[in-house]
Amino acid sequence: MASQIPRVDVVFLAYSKATRKAPSVTLDSICTVSLYELQRHLQTKRTERNSMGAAAYKHYKWYNAMLAEELRTTGKGQPRPLLQAFHWYIETSNRDAFRIEGQQYDAVSLIVAAEVEHWYCARPGHSSQGSRARISFGTSIAPQKPIVASSTGQLRHRSSTTLERIREEC
Repeated sequence: MASQIPRVDVVFLAYSKATRKAPSVTLDSICTVSLYELQRHLQTKRTERNSMGAAAYKHYKWYNAMLAEELRTTGKGQPRPLLQAFHWYIETSNRDAFRIEGQQYDAVSLIVAAEVEHWYCARPGHSSQGSRARISFGTSIAPQKPIVASSTGQLRHRSSTTLERIREEC
């Protein structure tokens, strides 16, 4: 029986000033990562941190830590040996796509795994991060319905994941 490598989607959301342009979605890369590789890469980035800038380094540390967390958690007490990471770049002019939990941000990154989604949001002088469980349809637990502002400014209730909301809002 062949074992399948678990997948995570890493989404970098970028703002485009071009209004009325359809959002562009690009699959930048697909790579397979291990804890060993993440640790080595973090050591390399530590030596480069002065040339990166504080905000970029803080974002990278979050990215590395969330992938490492996904590798360490299987729900069965054993670490995953590998993860397959799909890196997506989405460019949109829809400012509502950058509104997370009622706050407006300039940059949004998501790591979406099978059971959890992690987010990192930043604007000048402030960043925020968090995680929440993804609840699939068909389970007996009903997810809370967050209120999301649509591009028309109307408020509506949604029970989708952050990535699904971004896709619909774009």
